[in-house]
Amino acid sequence: MASPRPVTAEADGDALVPNPRPPRSLAETAYDAIEQMIISRRLAPGAMVSEGELAEELALGRTPVREALARLKAIGFVEVHPRRGVLVTPVDIIKHLELLEARRPLDETVARCVIARASETDVAALHACATGLIAAAGARDREAYFRLKRALHEALVGAAYNPTLTGTMAALHAQSRRFWYTYEPTASFLDCARIHLGIVAAIAARDPEAAVTGIGTLFDFLDQMTRKALDRRPLV
Repeated sequence: MASPRPVTAEADGDALVPNPRPPRSLAETAYDAIEQMIISRRLAPGAMVSEGELAEELALGRTPVREALARLKAIGFVEVHPRRGVLVTPVDIIKHLELLEARRPLDETVARCVIARASETDVAALHACATGLIAAAGARDREAYFRLKRALHEALVGAAYNPTLTGTMAALHAQSRRFWYTYEPTASFLDCARIHLGIVAAIAARDPEAAVTGIGTLFDFLDQMTRKALDRRPLV
């Protein structure tokens, strides 16, 4: 039986609404900012930066930056060298192939949970992200494309209403974002976006078999693109 979505009573006690998100901590703010700096290659592979420099640039204290760096170290984005600084690690194509193997069954689980638990509001948000992704891909707008793909992934995981999946997928999606920002060719955007739109359509139809088939198509496509990256230099 599917787990119910988390709810809380409104003041009049007659209606139930989803629990609001808790406010973000300074460590989460620091993590998001530094992660994006690494993904966008503003902090390029091989760059060495200090905790203090990051704290000053982000106008945050050293403690939240230190906590953020610990999380980024755990997912392989940085290496922390005492007395030397923080080293941004290279993007590893072979590790990304391993990541795709791990992600495929998890993405299938996310889709099944979304089909079982998502509200119509959740489904509408997924459709909005997917159609926006199509538009960005058609315009070859690289920044909008990656921003909307992240929004779609986060909306899917959120609509699964499974905190364990949320934590697991957040780290895997971050690693995927870094790889695709570096290696995904603009020419592939529209094909990839159309596959995502098909998966969302299957979820909206509450059709788990079609959704899993679409995810298989997506991961075969991503695997092919990853293997092609072995033969080319980073695009950004």
